[in-house]
Amino acid sequence: MERTEKILIISYYWPPAGGSGVQRWLYFSKYLSKFNFKPIILSVNPSKASYASIDISLNNSVTEIETYRTSSFEPLKFYSLFKSNGRIPQSVIPKKTFFDRFLAFIRLNFFIPDARIGWNPFAIKKALRIIRDQNIKYIITTGPPHSTHLIGLKVKKITRVKWLADFRDPWQELFYLKNFFRFNYIKNFDIKLEKKVLSSANGIITTVGDQYHSILKNKISSNQKFFSIYNGYDKIEYDKIESIRPKYFNIVFTGVLSDNNNYKTFLKAIEAINPIKNSLKIKFNLAGNVEESIIDMFSKFVDTRSSGYLPHSQSISLMKSSHLLVNFNYKGTEAPDMISGKLIEYLATGSPIINISHNNSESDSLLSISEASATFSENDLDKIISYIYINYNSWLKGEFNEKIPDNISDFSRLNLTKRLVNILKEV
Repeated sequence: MERTEKILIISYYWPPAGGSGVQRWLYFSKYLSKFNFKPIILSVNPSKASYASIDISLNNSVTEIETYRTSSFEPLKFYSLFKSNGRIPQSVIPKKTFFDRFLAFIRLNFFIPDARIGWNPFAIKKALRIIRDQNIKYIITTGPPHSTHLIGLKVKKITRVKWLADFRDPWQELFYLKNFFRFNYIKNFDIKLEKKVLSSANGIITTVGDQYHSILKNKISSNQKFFSIYNGYDKIEYDKIESIRPKYFNIVFTGVLSDNNNYKTFLKAIEAINPIKNSLKIKFNLAGNVEESIIDMFSKFVDTRSSGYLPHSQSISLMKSSHLLVNFNYKGTEAPDMISGKLIEYLATGSPIINISHNNSESDSLLSISEASATFSENDLDKIISYIYINYNSWLKGEFNEKIPDNISDFSRLNLTKRLVNILKEV
């Protein structure tokens, strides 16, 4: 009988935190035990953490997983005290007011690589103890926050364990870094930290493939191993949720939506169609961390509802109620196109998807498995308008049908965990 190997997963985000960053390693941990790996989680104490969202429902999925928590020093908690909504920013650094810009300056020049680095001293101490007491041979760090990878860097140097660094999002290529002032020596120090991680880990995992890997390979001189594992969907839980579509044409967005996203062409398309003025049976339902100003803009032209952050099961239910889904990537073409778990869950609904990205992007390649979906650039206004009308008129005639891609099960969390296990054995 094959011996069960213990693996320490170091993740800042863990239930009750919500969001895709939590779900990626929650589901890997759920299925690792099927392949003779026992996951052990090291995370931050929720009472000390700076979470952008909470999803208590995810707690039920991790009750059987051995988990350790530590304290942390969290400057972002002080930031939230000065905001009327009390929210921790997610995928955005606010800059609307002088106070926002001042705090952004402090955050980007005094907390390197990010403002959650205050967890590191506590996590390093605990990780070393767990590795010693439980004879751990493998560790995984996952970021953002990319400061978590510095925990892996220190722990590997001391213990010589095998270490995989999981880049869920870019580090230096984060879209918002170019919009704020940073001292040159701070930029160079941050670049040096990323290079150390890329060079020192036994392997680098990303949520995308060759395009981003080429960017990372060009940063280092060592011959590193790069692997890609998409964010996926939990087929077992997903299939339990019924698809109930309403008696109006339901356009759905879920996730984070801010001024960093390329939503404005879609807004222009909705303005041109103007469902309110033209009495079309169209509604726009959003869920997640969506800026109020964006909701207000869409509300002028289409019946718009924002549900805020939803528990994951309710978010899936909303996706499966759609007649059309929309995905917004980040502005510009210089940043790597990252694949969220949401996009895989979109595909599993069988609904058409409008993906606004650049040509030959990773998301464009992924969506090619769906005959009902299409990628448009920010300059394709007329094409987007036409695409919405085609799908709306098809629905109006009663011709809407789910078109779930034949190979969608390739992206199930179980099958993706098989890939993770093969990577662990390779390194």
